[in-house]
Amino acid sequence: MSAVAHIKQYKTGAFYRDEFRGDISWNGYERNVLLRNEGKDSDGTLQFTDIAMAVGADDIKDGRGVAIADFDNDGSLDIVINNSTGDSGDASKARPALLRNNIGVRRSWLAIELEGTESNRNGVGALVTIETGAETQTRLVSAGSGFASQNSSRLYFGLGEKKQVGALAVRWPSGRVERFEKIGRKPIGARQLLSIIEGVGIQARPLPAK
Repeated sequence: MSAVAHIKQYKTGAFYRDEFRGDISWNGYERNVLLRNEGKDSDGTLQFTDIAMAVGADDIKDGRGVAIADFDNDGSLDIVINNSTGDSGDASKARPALLRNNIGVRRSWLAIELEGTESNRNGVGALVTIETGAETQTRLVSAGSGFASQNSSRLYFGLGEKKQVGALAVRWPSGRVERFEKIGRKPIGARQLLSIIEGVGIQARPLPAK
């Protein structure tokens, strides 16, 4: 084949088509990794362990997007991975993978859904902080959380063995700040979904049925 023919073939994109590469990914046929936060070591550096193989998350498909949500409404966050179909567009070659998490049924958690009134209805940009003793956790309601994917706008907080939250604060995009230490006369208990409407109040309700 002449040099001109080589150049022409390259320009038509032949080298990037499925019939040329077969099952080979241009990303090196790499396995996915799933990193578990092990906390800080003695000098304060965060440590992570790749547990993908141990939990069956080390897929070799060409992952292109990750979204996190409680798909089965059990109190724990699950992961869905969208995979590239390549040039073929054949979705059967790259079906999404759902990694289901069952930890929620054994440990405490708190879920929060926001509804803006002065702010945007979905509460995008709101900052939620919870206090449990000396510990605080913060979550941000975001949009466009990843490439070709979007996490759930429902916020989840892991509470370990704790049964309740000392205080909860919401900083809305409008600038309003609301703080809650109780729901009615009761402490803010774990393992429930809290619905907060800007300027209206807070109420607890169970997660939707599976």
